[in-house]
Amino acid sequence: MVKKIIKYSAIFLSYFLYELLISFIFNKFNIDVKNMDYLTKNIVYFIIDIVYILFLFLIYKKDLKEDFKNGNFKVDENIAIYMIGLIIMVISNSIVMKITNKELSNNEQIVRTMIDFFPVYMSFSSVIYAPFVEELIFRKTIRKMIDNKYIYIITSGVLFGLIHVISSNTDSNELLMGIPYILMGIDFAYIYVRTNNIYTTMIIHALHNLIMLIVQFIGG
Repeated sequence: MVKKIIKYSAIFLSYFLYELLISFIFNKFNIDVKNMDYLTKNIVYFIIDIVYILFLFLIYKKDLKEDFKNGNFKVDENIAIYMIGLIIMVISNSIVMKITNKELSNNEQIVRTMIDFFPVYMSFSSVIYAPFVEELIFRKTIRKMIDNKYIYIITSGVLFGLIHVISSNTDSNELLMGIPYILMGIDFAYIYVRTNNIYTTMIIHALHNLIMLIVQFIGG
C-alpha cells in the first residue's frame, strides 16, 4: 500500500516537476524561448508537450490498453451528466464574477492570450494534450491512491480546480475563480467513477475544451 501511494504520488508530482525540469534545462543551456522566432517557439512547445504525453503513455500503457479493449466508452450515456456539470459551472462562474468583479481568472487570461498568438499549438494543447494528461493525472492517478469514491471525487475536483488558478500572485479572489473549475473537475471525476474508463473522461474533456476553443475563436 505504501509503495503504491509513493509510486502514484511521484507520478502526480511529475505534472508539476516537469515544468521545473524544462526550466532547469533551458537555464542550463542558456535557451531563451522568448527570443525565438514564431515557428521555433511553436516547435519547442509541441516537443515539450509530446515528451510528457509519451512519458505518461509509457507509465499507463497497460491501463490504457485495457480501457481501450473495453470498447464501449459510454460517452453518450454521460453527456447529460457533463451538461449538468457545465450548467453548474456557468452559473457558479457568474456568481463568482459578481463577487470578485473579475471576468476571467489569471489562468484563463493567459490561455486566451496564448490562443491569440499560438492558435495551432493551443488547439493541440487544449484538445489533445490537456485531456490526455489532465485525465491521467487528476482522474486515474488520484483514483489509484484513493479507494473511497466520495473522497476521490472531491479530492480530484479540488486539485483539478486549484491547478487552474494557483500561481505566484494568487489572492482570495483568484481562489474563488477556481470554484467553477473545481465543480467541473468533480463532474469529470464522477463520470470516471461511473465508467471506470479513462477514455470516457478524455473524450468528454476534449469536447469541452474544443467547444471553449471554438467560442474563443468566434468571439475573438
